[in-house]
Amino acid sequence: MIPPAIPEELTDLPPDVALIFQFVNTDDRRAFTAHGTQLRPRDRLATAEELERWLRDHGLLAVGRHADDAHLRRARDLRQALRAALDPAHHDVPEAARLGFDFDVQVARDGAGLVLDADPATIALAQIAATAVTITANGTWPRLKTCPAPDCQWVFYDQSKPGRGRWCSPQLCGNRTKTRGYRRRIHDS
Repeated sequence: MIPPAIPEELTDLPPDVALIFQFVNTDDRRAFTAHGTQLRPRDRLATAEELERWLRDHGLLAVGRHADDAHLRRARDLRQALRAALDPAHHDVPEAARLGFDFDVQVARDGAGLVLDADPATIALAQIAATAVTITANGTWPRLKTCPAPDCQWVFYDQSKPGRGRWCSPQLCGNRTKTRGYRRRIHDS
């Protein structure tokens, strides 16, 4: 089983989990060949336009609304902080990990709901952060894990019953890493 080429190809995740899974895996660090498919590291949020398209494709930004370079920096900081929170081996949590989003929420004068005083791209990024809080509060967060294979680091959703899955794909990453370790031990002895 090969993990999907892009996170959106995996469709059997709870919606909140899917959003975080897809967002953090826009920083695709996989660098190996599996079943003839060469996977290469790629940042799917390399430009403000790519961020804008990603937010729009995920229903977080309306057509005609835009993201700029400041939003891109904020998105990358958020993504890095979420990745750090998902990786138990990651000790250098970035300063931006505070994840503060400052904007006012007001009740509309006509009673038609709430009015958010922020630009749409900032609100979209805040929705991603709020989703991370939601899946933390409902106990789902511990099932999102980072594959420990150095040439992978794919964030995956552990669907095993006990929640003890270690690899995004035991057949690929688990086997590759164990084989490397075995060869290293044989070589060293």
